[in-house]
Amino acid sequence: MSKYVDRGIIKWSPFDGLAGFNDMFTELRNRLTRMDKPILLDDRLEELDLALQNASENNQQVLIEYYYDGHVRYTEGTILKIDRIHHRILMDTKQTLGIEDILNIHEIQAE
Repeated sequence: MSKYVDRGIIKWSPFDGLAGFNDMFTELRNRLTRMDKPILLDDRLEELDLALQNASENNQQVLIEYYYDGHVRYTEGTILKIDRIHHRILMDTKQTLGIEDILNIHEIQAE
């Protein structure tokens, strides 16, 4: 009766050649999904400015959609400070966003 002997990690060694494949695939997907920054019209910029001001004054929880490095990203929290000189906002999550990068602001309703 023959006994099966597991070769352990040795059996996976042929796949070591693909070690950089996941990094390369992720980078390629990142490059292919890049987009140009959306251009917002003046009336939309005014709406966003009002929404920022209201959220800041009312200490309201918001979901902010913003453009960063060729992609649209999201962050959630409350706005601690609007720095109009440097065109930045500081979130309670210690994240700093450029005001010109903000695409949309959604108020999060308390349950």
